[in-house]
Amino acid sequence: MASSRTRSQAVRRSLHLYIDPSSYTATKAVDSSHTPSPGFGTNMSAGNDYYTSSAGVSDSTLFSVLCMYDFSSDDPGLLSFSKNEILNIVKCDNTGWWAAMRKDGPVVGWIPQAFVVQLSDDMSERLRNVREEFRGYEYEAEQLYNSAPVSRILPLFETDSATTSPLPVYEENRLSTSISDPRNGTRDQRPQNARNSLRPGNRRPIPPPSPTSPMPHPPLMLEKKVKPARSTHAGGHETHRSQDTLTRKQSLRARPVISPNSQTLRRLSTLIETKNTREIEKIASSDINSSFDMISKYARGKSLNKQSFGDARHIEAVIHIRPWYLQPRLADQIEEDRQGYIRNATLPALIERLTTHDAPLDLTRQAELTTFTNVFLMTFRTFTTANTLFEILAERYNTTPVQSISDQELADWKANWQTPTRKRILEVYSRWLEDHRLLEEEPHLAKPLTDFLRTIKTPPHNADAEAIIKTLERLTFTVPSDISAQNTPGKSKKFKAHKNDLMKIEPSDMAEQLALLEQALYVKVTPQECLSYAKTRSGPAITRLLAFCNTHDNLVSWVKRSILNLDILGKRSYTVDFWIKVAEKCRQLHNIASMSAIIIALSSTDLSRLHLTWAHISRRNNLEALLRYNDPSGGFAAYRALLDKAEGPCIPFITMYLGDIIHTEEHFAYQDADGRICFYKRARWFEIIGNILKFQKRAYNIPSNEPMKMFIETQLMMASKHDSNWFWNKSQEVQHSEVANADIRKGLEAAGF
Repeated sequence: MASSRTRSQAVRRSLHLYIDPSSYTATKAVDSSHTPSPGFGTNMSAGNDYYTSSAGVSDSTLFSVLCMYDFSSDDPGLLSFSKNEILNIVKCDNTGWWAAMRKDGPVVGWIPQAFVVQLSDDMSERLRNVREEFRGYEYEAEQLYNSAPVSRILPLFETDSATTSPLPVYEENRLSTSISDPRNGTRDQRPQNARNSLRPGNRRPIPPPSPTSPMPHPPLMLEKKVKPARSTHAGGHETHRSQDTLTRKQSLRARPVISPNSQTLRRLSTLIETKNTREIEKIASSDINSSFDMISKYARGKSLNKQSFGDARHIEAVIHIRPWYLQPRLADQIEEDRQGYIRNATLPALIERLTTHDAPLDLTRQAELTTFTNVFLMTFRTFTTANTLFEILAERYNTTPVQSISDQELADWKANWQTPTRKRILEVYSRWLEDHRLLEEEPHLAKPLTDFLRTIKTPPHNADAEAIIKTLERLTFTVPSDISAQNTPGKSKKFKAHKNDLMKIEPSDMAEQLALLEQALYVKVTPQECLSYAKTRSGPAITRLLAFCNTHDNLVSWVKRSILNLDILGKRSYTVDFWIKVAEKCRQLHNIASMSAIIIALSSTDLSRLHLTWAHISRRNNLEALLRYNDPSGGFAAYRALLDKAEGPCIPFITMYLGDIIHTEEHFAYQDADGRICFYKRARWFEIIGNILKFQKRAYNIPSNEPMKMFIETQLMMASKHDSNWFWNKSQEVQHSEVANADIRKGLEAAGF
């Protein structure tokens, strides 16, 4: 209790030292409705709902942000805000939390970065002069205008004389102000008065400690989509019927449209993004389309006069509208957020998106499609079965055309829908087989898949089918290899004989063998086990994951047991130094799992109470440096940053990632109110599991020492038999022994010995 009070007092003293006085009379903003959360209970003194500052706002602001969503929290260190507010950012944390305050101050609190957008100085001043309820619309209109697909064209008429000024050049008004970001070291190009805050004389407000609360996600912001009318044709195939005769009788192709002004151009860009073909057709009316003849004549050298166009500026926009029979049929069953990420969708709509091939694809679109495919194939078992997915893909491959299209449209459908869709389905089967453990998780699908592929005998897909069959045969008769044994060291290493005595083992040898042992367990963890961990913490579904996690816990117990079982003070202090050296070597090997286990054991109450032992430790400063990684603030931000920078072989500490999986399970429902699959939840799981397993294919180039390996496994097994009560009682016994020896020493010294 004394240590906790001292820490709270230190926090309060730091506030008084660094907050400059000003005209503000209140130094606290107290809200009795706020209740401190457990995540902040250890970082802030009771009663402080927010950290406040009297420092000048203009001298402390890094940049301003526009709030895109409402955010409310009872945590005392978080700053609640409303949509369309403009806040000033005073600090950026690499965990995704930003410290912010309002222009009129004085409250400083943390806000989630995902809920706001960064503004340039000019945009910030402009939006402050706009009514708050209209700021979001003004910002989106500006962003849409800046990203409009426009390009300049040559003047379409001859000038009367050489002195006549040409048409004004249309340039995009893009934001060019560069904001200094303390996280990536970008150059600060803000005005001089904003950069003054970096001088020693101007102190920024001190924000509260970094939040430990889980990072919230923006709420679902969707626009209602107009559901197209449908009709069922013979054969049971349901298709979209166009409500406009133009889209039925005439194939809409990419064509230029002349926009008479920038307002029409912005409207057109919005319609293209929302795929509102009806409104696009109204803009692309016959009187506008008639001007294409003029463009054609101009291209052939025919001169045009000014009366043909008036004095308007002409912008060329290219619109690509797909015919109705090529458009997705279930697009209305997918809900996306503003960034285009899928929030909720039905299973048929997800499979339609999975097997749709829009060619040509740019690099960004290709990356998005690859990510979506991987998310789906990793997580589909959480919302359907492998048998169902296989049958739907096979049925979609054999889709027949609707009967109400003409011969020309049928040829277009075969070339631009059937062929690319079938190719895409085969790509999905191949990806499922090679990258997502089809044979390991569903071995019974090997025969149905082979039979299906053998039915594909016509080009151009027969070659792809044969390639998948060969891959299937290769994987079926290949014995899985142990990645930990793939790399054979160039030369053998001579190990020192230890005779099962820990004090005779070199710390570097111990760290290397721990790395090999941990890696052998780590590479066996599967994505499905990580997904199953969201629902269960035990059982056969997560056997290999538990084996890896239990090794971490057993290593903690072994470290404590190896110290508490020693009766001699000198041996205990030497053993503590030994484990500190092992932890440092594990840090060098990127064996973060073993490093964390060792420092957790050394910092435990069972060992930290042995004050006389710690008085003889020579590497306490080294341990203090390692303990910084074990700080739980920011969701173990130090461990996350360490793993992000790791290169080569690595054994991650996955406790915080497993916590992320559980939080995602609790935060998001499996389905929405309409029964649609919450795909955002699966995408979040995919991201977390990717961080857990991304080092599995990187093997250590370290020779194995079988005697030491057996010694480590034996000690881990013996340590696992002791519970927390045993360690506490043993620690109390050693502590009493140290106190008694200290009293005897003092008595001898008092007697003159």
